[in-house]
Amino acid sequence: MSLKKYPIFLNLENRNILIVGGGNACLEKLVGLEFTGAKIQVISIDLNDEVNTFLAKYPDILVERRAVKEEDLNHRDVIFLATSDPDTNRNFRKIAKEKGTWVNSVDDPKNCDFYSASLVNLGPVQFAISTDGKFAGMSSTLRKLFEEILPKEDHELLETLFEMRRNLKEILPDIHERRKVLKEIVNNLNSKYFHKS
Repeated sequence: MSLKKYPIFLNLENRNILIVGGGNACLEKLVGLEFTGAKIQVISIDLNDEVNTFLAKYPDILVERRAVKEEDLNHRDVIFLATSDPDTNRNFRKIAKEKGTWVNSVDDPKNCDFYSASLVNLGPVQFAISTDGKFAGMSSTLRKLFEEILPKEDHELLETLFEMRRNLKEILPDIHERRKVLKEIVNNLNSKYFHKS
């Protein structure tokens, strides 16, 4: 039996994140980190045009155009090794592991402490799709499928439902009564929009 991974959503606000490399894998990580509030640094000899375009929108992201050094790995909370050289990724992952820092080596599952998931965002709701680092393209395809099935117009509805739940805590302090009302709301939505009884 193969071991399963434990899915979590990390609070990266003000966490020190390093991305090594400046290609498409770097861009993918930047997009995933975009609204996390993390303190991000990118170190790479070269940056592709798409990465440069993304970075132009975020002057707070520290960028250094040079080769990565061992001391760059100090005091990091998470490191993404996204170079095109597997040996570089492997060597720096070993150093980071000795420092107790979690590392994701892009496209190299054996040298990962965690895998990035493909995220589906529905306003206040997020869910993640993972293939255990085995087939990122499949995760991306499934994400696009879910985004088509669950249209953006529903984001506002979900925000409204979450707001209603927050307000109900004040209006109905009794947890049993509150659960009964919330259950009625969900049942009404199911029968009206999803045809479930």
